[in-house]
Amino acid sequence: MADGILLILTSISILNADALANSAGIEMHDNAPKTYRSCCKEGIVQHVLPTLKQHSTYRSTAEALKSTSEWKTDYDIDTMRGIFKRSLTDGRVMMTQHFTERTLTPGGDISMQCAATADRPPQFIWQRDGLTVSTSTDPRYSLGQVMRADGTVLAQLNISRVRVEDGGLYSCIAKEGDHVAVHENRLDIYGPPYIRALPAIKVQSGETVNLRCPYYGYPISKIDWEFKGNTISSDNLFQNRYKRSQHKKKKIRRSVTNIHGILNIPEVNKEENEASYTCIVTSPSGEMARRTFDIQVIEAPVLEDLLFGNNLQEGQIVNIYCNVRSGDLPIHFEWLKDGKRIPSSLKVVERSSELFSALVIKRVALEHCGTYTCVATNHVATVNKTTELYIKVAPKWLEEPANSSLLLGRRGAVSCSASGYPKPQAHWMKKDAILGTWQPVLELAGGGILSLANGTLVIDEVSLSDEGLYSCNIENGVGTPLSKTIWISVNKPVHFASPSSNVTSRLGQSASIECNALGDHPVTIQWIRHGHTMDLHSHRWKLSELKTNSGLSSKINIQYAEATDGGLYQCRASNPFGASTYNIYVTILEPPTPPSELRVESAQSRSATISWRPNDRVAAYQYTIQYALAHTGDIRWELGSTFNISSKDNEVRQTFDLQNLRPASAYAVRVATVNQVAVSRFTEPVHLTTQEEPPSSPPQHIRVSQTDEPGGLHVLWGAPDALSHNGHITGYHIKAVPQNLGPKETDTRIIKVSHQNGRQETTLSGLLKNTRYAVSISAFNSAGSGPFSSPVFQETREGAPESAPSSVECTAISSTSLRVGWQPINTPRHGTEIAGYIILYSTEDTDWQNQTSLHTEQYIQNLLKYTNYTIKVAGFSSYGAGPFSYPIVCTTLQDVPSPPADIKVLVLSPTSLLISWKPPDRPNGEVIYYTVYVKPVGGSGEAVMTQKVEANRNTAEVKDLSTGRTYEAWVCASTHVGEGRASKRLTQTPTHRVVAGVSSLGGTVSVGAGSSLLLRCACVGSPAARTVWYHNHNIITHHPRFTRNHDDTLLINNIDESLSGNYTCLAKNLYGSDSVKYTVIVQPLPDSPILRATPYKDSILVEWEQPHYPTMNRSSIQKISYSLTWKEANGPWQEAWAHNELPNLSNSQKHTLSGLKCGTKYSVRITATNKVGTSQPAYMDVNTLGSVPIPPSSNEWLWSNSTHVYIQLAGWEDGGCDIRSWDVEYRTLGSRLWTRARNTLVHTSWNMPLYQAPSYRSSSFAISDLLPGTWYQVRITASNEAGSVSSIYNYATKNLDGSEVGPPSEMFDLNMFVIIFSSVLLLVCLVCCVYILLKRQRNGNFTQYRDSITIDNKSESGNITTNNSHGNLAAKENALNAQNRIYSTPIPVRNNSKHELYEISPYAQFAVGFRTFGHIDNQDPPSKMKHIYVFTETSFQMCSECEDSDTVSKYSVSGSKCSRETCRTPHHR
Repeated sequence: MADGILLILTSISILNADALANSAGIEMHDNAPKTYRSCCKEGIVQHVLPTLKQHSTYRSTAEALKSTSEWKTDYDIDTMRGIFKRSLTDGRVMMTQHFTERTLTPGGDISMQCAATADRPPQFIWQRDGLTVSTSTDPRYSLGQVMRADGTVLAQLNISRVRVEDGGLYSCIAKEGDHVAVHENRLDIYGPPYIRALPAIKVQSGETVNLRCPYYGYPISKIDWEFKGNTISSDNLFQNRYKRSQHKKKKIRRSVTNIHGILNIPEVNKEENEASYTCIVTSPSGEMARRTFDIQVIEAPVLEDLLFGNNLQEGQIVNIYCNVRSGDLPIHFEWLKDGKRIPSSLKVVERSSELFSALVIKRVALEHCGTYTCVATNHVATVNKTTELYIKVAPKWLEEPANSSLLLGRRGAVSCSASGYPKPQAHWMKKDAILGTWQPVLELAGGGILSLANGTLVIDEVSLSDEGLYSCNIENGVGTPLSKTIWISVNKPVHFASPSSNVTSRLGQSASIECNALGDHPVTIQWIRHGHTMDLHSHRWKLSELKTNSGLSSKINIQYAEATDGGLYQCRASNPFGASTYNIYVTILEPPTPPSELRVESAQSRSATISWRPNDRVAAYQYTIQYALAHTGDIRWELGSTFNISSKDNEVRQTFDLQNLRPASAYAVRVATVNQVAVSRFTEPVHLTTQEEPPSSPPQHIRVSQTDEPGGLHVLWGAPDALSHNGHITGYHIKAVPQNLGPKETDTRIIKVSHQNGRQETTLSGLLKNTRYAVSISAFNSAGSGPFSSPVFQETREGAPESAPSSVECTAISSTSLRVGWQPINTPRHGTEIAGYIILYSTEDTDWQNQTSLHTEQYIQNLLKYTNYTIKVAGFSSYGAGPFSYPIVCTTLQDVPSPPADIKVLVLSPTSLLISWKPPDRPNGEVIYYTVYVKPVGGSGEAVMTQKVEANRNTAEVKDLSTGRTYEAWVCASTHVGEGRASKRLTQTPTHRVVAGVSSLGGTVSVGAGSSLLLRCACVGSPAARTVWYHNHNIITHHPRFTRNHDDTLLINNIDESLSGNYTCLAKNLYGSDSVKYTVIVQPLPDSPILRATPYKDSILVEWEQPHYPTMNRSSIQKISYSLTWKEANGPWQEAWAHNELPNLSNSQKHTLSGLKCGTKYSVRITATNKVGTSQPAYMDVNTLGSVPIPPSSNEWLWSNSTHVYIQLAGWEDGGCDIRSWDVEYRTLGSRLWTRARNTLVHTSWNMPLYQAPSYRSSSFAISDLLPGTWYQVRITASNEAGSVSSIYNYATKNLDGSEVGPPSEMFDLNMFVIIFSSVLLLVCLVCCVYILLKRQRNGNFTQYRDSITIDNKSESGNITTNNSHGNLAAKENALNAQNRIYSTPIPVRNNSKHELYEISPYAQFAVGFRTFGHIDNQDPPSKMKHIYVFTETSFQMCSECEDSDTVSKYSVSGSKCSRETCRTPHHR
């Protein structure tokens, strides 16, 4: 096809403009270029893509367009723009930026840009005269596209060193799926005209064709079209290209061209228009280019109606013919069935020729019925014809009914279905047992019976009258109807009239237990006790059974009852149709014994609850309780109270509430058992103490006075009356309420003060300044606070007030958004201009997040569903944030929950299933219940069984199921919003063999180190399953950390990382096994943060990294808080922020310590805290920037006259810290006494104490009243925060005549003479001392050598001794070295390395035992050894740690010592 030609279809109605654009993949909009606008004025739509004729909907669209009326030539352009805009909006692609028409000279560069936006980022295609442009078109072409921040995509086409052939009509096409937006404009390059070549153009007969001449070159004066040697029209483009011409509708059809060189041929046909057309382009200079284009007019195919036979029967031969009436060849045929290709499984044969096509079905069947479509396609159009094929099919059995047996009282169903066309109808009949006639079952049943559409007969509750002969009849009017007679029998499963009964007998008397089983024979009864079948061959037991019409009666007689005969007896009856169990509770009465395990469950201020365990062997019907005061050792029971209460049946522990007790009092309680036989003795008394109540009166003698600091009050008071304490007074609440605030302001302050011996007093600080307060006090104990006293009024001293926003409230907008509102801060009183507000919010496990608002409300979006958020608000100004409001908790709204995390289906019995599940991972609200769904697998039309389960349960038992039938089960969770998505679906089949199963669901469990963990293992199975616990594939037996409970749960105490890993509970019985697996992750203490510090002049930026978590131990991200403290050298530690304040507003882990001294050493310490605990602190020493002042090296900054010396202080560098003070002293050269100078320059600020002047660099200092012609020494001391420095300069005043004085070396200096003489004398003394020391050392070495020879001789003669002098010397030397070394804090050992082998440091010391030659075995070691080295694995490690510690960090902490003789105790981290 001719890709370069743009087809233009006329005669398009306004209603079909969108259909044409959508079918061709075109988008239009308001920013259409002038080519769009001119075409719209002429009533045509240009810019149909070159592939329009190949589009699947082209032909149907074109036919629809032909049936509409033409647009008028004077159609309103604004109406067209509205149509284009609507089409673009529907298509979701909008062009937001486009290039304009450009004219360039060759050799320049050009960049054309387009931008578009859509639901997803669109892709761009560039075309020139209809041909796609890419980087392979020419190396000078460069294409690219980029995503902007606002979501739009910008595409760019760059052409470097443009040429004449680069000219033409450029199109920018933005595509996103099936939606397209197009923009085009011309690029003209100065040069001779030329026309690009295009292949032949195929057009459907009767359509309108527009030919655009693909020329380039500039300028162009006119464009002509020739047809068969004749010029069609000629327009002078050079003069009229920018003029708008009015066109009137032509009644005569003829070819015309417009100002853009487009040739319009309306309603083409073969006779007139199938020929060659020539485009001639002429420039103003007379240069000409011409190109011929061929047009081929093709007739669209026309089909006749599809033909086939009537009254078709199954198995006949069917031929469907599709004939072509007219149309140009070649024509391609295609057949469709129901809109899709005919599948090969239907065995349909297609036979085609040039002018027809036929379908042959040799044996027609029901599956051949449907809609058949014949599609014919040639080069220009696609047409189709459709017909429907139906045949009649006699009914055939799909599910033939059979004799059935239904259970009495249960739901029953019998299937009966058949296939055929038309769809067969099923009718059930029942034969009347009395009359012998057949009647419809719906008339006989009287309700409770239903015939489903698929033919299934359903009886809701089977009764005895439902038994009999039934007939299922099926017909559809074709062939012979189907009929089948069956017998439905009703069987009665075994059951009991009541589920249980109680039998009571006295010790030594006879007793009998009996059960009557009802149901069809044969019925068998089995007696069970303690889970085992009873052995009834004892001489005390006698079993008798009696068969009745309704079932079987079984009775056990006990001749004389023993205490062990009491308990639960189970009568299990069964027949072929079911089984049931009857429970009999036997009680043997005997003289009672006291209850056991008497204890106090709870104690309140005026009541208490006690409980005890009844004696299992004695059936008590009453208990006697006594209680009395026990303040002293002797308990007077006769003054106490006695109560008799009845026994509560089926209670494991009996409870009783003691009332009308005294607060904070001690009581003794005892209990006795009463039954029909006697009263037991009392138990040993248990003691309890009632709780305290809040005091009932306020404190007394309250006095309030002002403090010296603003915003403070001093309060004194006395304790309340002693009779109203109601317990031990532990402290007081002091409430201070401001009185002179506005009606909407409040700043009530309540503080807690501990109780003191003697006078009670405290100081309230941080109150509003210059405010009258009402102070009242209440006492409290462990139970609460008593009433407040009458207020005492006092005013605070005047100061600058500050407050937080008030009335902070929060409203849930949706499940993911909150609205926070508050009252503005009253700024006139505080004198602060509020710039905005900071809103901090966080969940329990996440870090604080912040938002800012300029108003008194803020909408917080993208929150977690149904989650508690803690919110607090603070105002901020240009100087920083103020105090935060009291935190409030707000909860987002609920939503439907996620599906249960896991589900498990187990066989509980032959007729029941046990379904267990895990709660949803995201409840998204309060789960109110779970819905369990169970339905049979394979059954059609059977109802789904549902069961609602309380939210606190995670198991459900589904009963009354059919043995051997497969069921599908799933679970859904529901909140108040609605039901969530279903869990995964599992299938299970109830069988007689109940395989051991574990209903508990495992998974990953995270627990903090040092806590306890309970792992569950709930089991089912018959016989009962036996369980075994494994830890990492090792059987758990006896371990001090593990406790195996009776319910198969496993309790892990004081868990650490060694106990992490996989825990598996394996349950097993005779028929199989099952298991549950837990992955336990132990969360360790956080590691010490890694500190980094950036010092500044008066501040330090402290940064730290998140503590390290090993991958294996990090199951979730925990919220971590930090504590940062700092101190100046030799100063106290200070908190960087309070515990209830936030150090920063982001997660950047940094904080600035401000207000520090310049050039000063500081120590920084930080710890990390999470739910598990607090890490070891990390230390760092940092110096702020700056140093002491730097004096000039010479006296060039001094000058003088005869009586003054002037000092220019600009010569002193401040060292980075501002100089705070100066001190200038002077003396005559050679004297000893310094004189402090006073500045005499009145225009400077040197009249401050110690000569403090902030603008020192522009000041001078003058020393006055000096002697003329005299040498002086001037000592200048400059001080800043980093320290002070003194420098001495020699300078002389001038003579009276202004002449200079000679150098000071010409004069004799007595002081210098004394210094030189003293130095020489000191040097002589030092040389003498060195000589004496050398002499003594030489004599000592000779003596030592002589002594060693003597000792060796003694050793050889048998006097063996051990000389440890060298060892002691080395030990002393090592200890001395250890004391003189400075250690930095070592890197903390990872928590998960606790049980790893210690690595021996290369610098560790070892104590190696050895024996010298000549040593006598079993000889005692010398008793004078001062140090005994005992090295263990731990001591080696700790010594190694000491040796390596000074290589850990360049920031050291002085004072830490680790001696080689005594290593410190290991610190397990």
